[in-house]
Amino acid sequence: MKDLKGLKEIHEIMEKIHDEEKGLTAEQRVKKIREESDKFMRERKLNLKRVKSKKLKHIAV
Repeated sequence: MKDLKGLKEIHEIMEKIHDEEKGLTAEQRVKKIREESDKFMRERKLNLKRVKSKKLKHIAV
């Protein structure tokens, strides 16, 4: 039953993310993800190189 509890928690997190992003455009989602990942890397003092996706190069962020 421990696995079911973990799956339920993951499902709740995914629902929360969906609710937060349901009104956003693709560009806004990309911008939000980029900002959150930048914050994550700063907090952990990570210096990772970003690679632009070929599909998203047209999105100015």
